[in-house]
Amino acid sequence: MPYRIQLDGRDIEVQILGRRPLLRVRIGAAEHSVAPEPAAADEFALAVDGVPYRGWRCSVGDEVHVRLEGRTYLVRFVRRDAKGGGAAAQDEICASMPGVVVGVHCEPGQTVQAGDRLLTLESMKLQMTIVASRAARVQALHVAPETVFERGALLVSLAPEEARDP
Repeated sequence: MPYRIQLDGRDIEVQILGRRPLLRVRIGAAEHSVAPEPAAADEFALAVDGVPYRGWRCSVGDEVHVRLEGRTYLVRFVRRDAKGGGAAAQDEICASMPGVVVGVHCEPGQTVQAGDRLLTLESMKLQMTIVASRAARVQALHVAPETVFERGALLVSLAPEEARDP
């Protein structure tokens, strides 16, 4: 399944070709091998086609700010509505890649606002925070800390925030 991202405002298609022994990705027409390397807590280190890179990343909502070789890049995942589902497609948050749950920041019945943290996941030694894309009530939490999941696994179900009487 290809992923769509925006890198500094440009739409790019990224496809994961394989995960073992190295992560293999296709970005546009070019294929690359990516290997994680040890790094400090706020940094990342990886080798792309054997060339080492070190940098840092910061996730803010659906945006990831990546500092690499003296330049900061803004990366956004382009969301696709399942079958044109619009808001209904946002009610189920599924895993875009396999990984493990390292933090749960919500509970069923809790009201969340856009940008509130729901889960922290780890995949390929990188951690990412899943945030609410809109105001909602957490209808169901389908994972617990240390849960290992596959791509496409249902993680959180949201219900629309109920209208309040004045």
